[in-house]
Amino acid sequence: MSKMNIPQVKAECLRLLATLKLDPARMQLISGFVDTYLRLDAAEEQSFQATIDTMGLTQQEEIMEIVTNWGEKSA
Repeated sequence: MSKMNIPQVKAECLRLLATLKLDPARMQLISGFVDTYLRLDAAEEQSFQATIDTMGLTQQEEIMEIVTNWGEKSA
């Protein structure tokens, strides 16, 4: 696990989650799991955002919607 690029893994997990088109409850459960187990520090957060920025606009929007929804529910 220490050799994995965690920001890239998190971005890819969220990208795949966005393609599944799950119901909101399942989406929240899985995104919560991803967020809990793939925590990022400030430098990793920048790398995560850079990875997201390389994706297509539609994928970026879907991923950011998941991230935003998770942040609102956990606050």
